[in-house]
Amino acid sequence: MLRHRLLSWHWIAGHALAAALVTVFMIAGFWQLERLEQQREINSVRIAREAMEPLRFGADPAASPLADDPATADGLTRRHAVATGEYVPGMEILRRSRTYGGAAGWHVLTPLSLEGGEMLLIDRGWVPYDQDSPPVEIAAPPAGTVTVTGHLEATMTPPVGFGASFAPRDPESGPVRATFYVDLPRLEREQMPGLLRGAWLQLHEQEPAQAGDFPLPAMQEAELDEGPHLGYAFQWFSFAAVGIVGYWFLMRRVLAEEKQARDGKGERGGE
Repeated sequence: MLRHRLLSWHWIAGHALAAALVTVFMIAGFWQLERLEQQREINSVRIAREAMEPLRFGADPAASPLADDPATADGLTRRHAVATGEYVPGMEILRRSRTYGGAAGWHVLTPLSLEGGEMLLIDRGWVPYDQDSPPVEIAAPPAGTVTVTGHLEATMTPPVGFGASFAPRDPESGPVRATFYVDLPRLEREQMPGLLRGAWLQLHEQEPAQAGDFPLPAMQEAELDEGPHLGYAFQWFSFAAVGIVGYWFLMRRVLAEEKQARDGKGERGGE
């Protein structure tokens, strides 16, 4: 009787649902552990790159060729760099959707003309939202030769694949005054000839220093942590454990009820 009841279609559906949920919880837990391992690798790479000697544009023969090749850009991300040249404010553009202390605004992207004729794009910092016409007068860069230090970031491209149609996009061609993505090959092709295509620099310091209050420093050092992945993994594995233990107790209850019913029938039959 009991065996047949637990193998009824009703119970088989319940067994399948419980197994499916536990499986999903376990998969989610292991996925979070994979994300944790990926974050640890990212942190390790960042620590190693930040410990390297800075690349020196104009003095280091490896700097320009590396930054000129988008295929090698991943190897430059977070690498410290130093560059000397003159700003070209006439080619300045703005990066959209940037905030500072909760206030909406822009980042000012100004090319730096290097000795060899190439240009390195510099993110000089944040200006308020009403400063929407480059070159931004209240954030005019120093004239003449400047030396900038910062860290390199890889060129950016619009997302592709599932959900990409909902992402913000720049026009496919033509010059832009403001952009969602620091897409260096596009900028070099459309409006900044000679721009290095593989990396841009997030400014930390410059000499001579910026005059005036703007742009405000955009560079905020991200904390080196492992994120919430370990906690999420523990939660998912806990859900799986609760499901297994809870279903086991449910089966025990069914067994006890069936045994009690069977014993009750036996007692009545013996009277």
